[in-house]
Amino acid sequence: MSVLDRFRLDGKTAILTGVGPGVGEHVAKAYAELGANVVISARSQERLDRIAAEINAADGGRALAVATDAGKREDLVNLVEKTREAFGPIHIIFNNAAAGVVYAQDGGLWANTDEVWKTAIDVNVMATWRLAEMTAAEMESHGKGTIISVQSCGGFTPIPPAVAYGVSKAALSFLTRSLAKALAPHTRVNALCVGSMSPDGQEAEIHNGLGLAERNAIKRFGAADEAVGAAILLASDGSSYTTGSTVFVEGGRVGTIS
Repeated sequence: MSVLDRFRLDGKTAILTGVGPGVGEHVAKAYAELGANVVISARSQERLDRIAAEINAADGGRALAVATDAGKREDLVNLVEKTREAFGPIHIIFNNAAAGVVYAQDGGLWANTDEVWKTAIDVNVMATWRLAEMTAAEMESHGKGTIISVQSCGGFTPIPPAVAYGVSKAALSFLTRSLAKALAPHTRVNALCVGSMSPDGQEAEIHNGLGLAERNAIKRFGAADEAVGAAILLASDGSSYTTGSTVFVEGGRVGTIS
């Protein structure tokens, strides 16, 4: 196998949650370009249909769009069933759905209501657990499973008032390590920690005044496509001896904290 062939995904089927005009879209298109069947999900069917159409229009692209609320178990059951019907066994899960961020303008610390906490845990933690549970048997059967969960700097460094979000992402870190231990050797489980990113690398209006770029060693926002290389690595045989790890693509915000 050549070096580049280790990063191919031919014949594999990938489920991606939280697919929108950012990291999720770029990763879905990259996986498809490398030969994978991709099943993209989010709550917006219209957005999914656009992305799936663009993938299917490319040479060899194979994509299915399934509207899904990652915080609802019944939606995830439907997502897995639709994936199997279309493409057979599942090999890759890319957990990109996220929820529960609270900003100062939302009311500050105590805007982390019971509902926000529940949503953060359901989407940021339980979705990963549920999809792992639903696919463990087939991943054990083919022995080539890989689960990737998108982490946040907020799971490593507090970013009040987004406490529910940060705590849920910290829990995701331990879940990643726990699943890696429990599901080895047939399934590798890792995390991809992205930093302050946007589709085009420009700071969104909602982030104005938070100084997010200044917290990074690289001192700028990241563009969503800058996470693609790490996502390919973790999904492919290029990381065949890696599990329970976190790859950081966050401009050095966590890695250089002092």
